[in-house]
Amino acid sequence: MKKILFLSVLSAVLIIVPVLAYGATFKADQNYYLNPGLTINDNLYTVGSNVSIAGVVNGDLFTAGNNVLISGPVNADLAAAGNTLNVNGNVTGDMRLLGGNINITNSAGGELLAAGGQMNVMSGSIVKGDVKIAGGNVNYSGNAGGDVVINGNKVYINGTIEKNLSVKARDITLGSGTLIKGNFDYYSLKEAVIEQGATIRGTVNFHKTETPAKKQMPGFIFGLFTLALLVKTMMFIVASLAALYLARTHVKSIVREASSNFWKEAGRGFILFIVAPVAIIISFITIIGITLGMIALFIYLALITIAAVIAGLLFAKLALKYIFKKENYELNWWIVILAVLALGLIALIPVAGWIFIFIIFLAALGSFANHVYKKLKE
Repeated sequence: MKKILFLSVLSAVLIIVPVLAYGATFKADQNYYLNPGLTINDNLYTVGSNVSIAGVVNGDLFTAGNNVLISGPVNADLAAAGNTLNVNGNVTGDMRLLGGNINITNSAGGELLAAGGQMNVMSGSIVKGDVKIAGGNVNYSGNAGGDVVINGNKVYINGTIEKNLSVKARDITLGSGTLIKGNFDYYSLKEAVIEQGATIRGTVNFHKTETPAKKQMPGFIFGLFTLALLVKTMMFIVASLAALYLARTHVKSIVREASSNFWKEAGRGFILFIVAPVAIIISFITIIGITLGMIALFIYLALITIAAVIAGLLFAKLALKYIFKKENYELNWWIVILAVLALGLIALIPVAGWIFIFIIFLAALGSFANHVYKKLKE
């Protein structure tokens, strides 16, 4: 027991010390607002259903929520995830964005890496570095100081690109306001629509993609995908049932706390998920040493793995509480199976489904880590 307590305290030190050294502000609530005129002079980590950043953040900003609005300046890097994500404030460093519907009207001093169902980079926005985007429908009407790489279904370009442009999509259109100072490479079943007025100073290279055999290749890929999905789902069902019946008291406590204080625990999980890897990496390159870093890494991976299993149980509890209005209904085997299957189906929904599951996982991670801490303290 003393060894376990020692390793746990040591892991906490590895996580907490670098955070204190670099400075950070952590906020988690149903709604979080940084009002205009307010300033955060270090890194800001925040999670909530609705997040609005209208003040100044002088460090990195890490945020996640259902609706995220960033209208104030971020004087370092930005990492944000949300169902609806609007970035209007200028970012000094890089931008990393994940969302269902992403709208960008700002300027970034670094690069842009984004993935979303609907991506809109509006006219007047400026990204000084490279741009890499993956999305369903992509509208890029801003200016890019580096190379631009886009993968999507429908892609519309109507901005200035200082270097090269590479696009992979079904439908590609270059608007009349397009200026590409480098080469234009695109991969599609058909040629791109290049409107009158569009300018390409480099070479245009059209790579026609071949249509796969309608019966053999799609069926083969679908079969592999289905098999992998079934195996993964069965593994989670078995693991969830084992956790429920072998550690019932602990699991019930973790799930009850997460469902009662969902956003608080999701915020705790978000902080642990982001900060712990940074602390572990720092431990590898400082005097703390590789051995202690490996111990912390092992504990972190264990927390992540178990939290992924608990997430299915938490989803079942939340469904009973909010959908079926059964506050004190006990979890049983068939409810757990249905919940895990439902999560498997939600995982098939691009972006929005992934964000939903990720937030459930964060709440499970936060509650589980807090439960372990309390038990060790006792």
